[in-house]
Amino acid sequence: MATNSKTKPTTTQPPQRTYLISSTILMEVMRYLLTRPYGEVVKLMNALSTLNQLDPKLGADFVKQEKSEEVSNVKK
Repeated sequence: MATNSKTKPTTTQPPQRTYLISSTILMEVMRYLLTRPYGEVVKLMNALSTLNQLDPKLGADFVKQEKSEEVSNVKK
């Protein structure tokens, strides 16, 4: 007997991660993508162009501090 269920199984997405990337690395990635065929990289280049700048009041090291605190809490 076949069941014709029209409901799709729901899959839970893992929480989205946030990364910091330096302007130097970003420019290197963009330069590389410019050497590739447009159709292959247009979506990726658009996504990279929408990255927000880090607030100058915050330092990039705050992420490292949070991670080191998490590691020290796990070791306790």
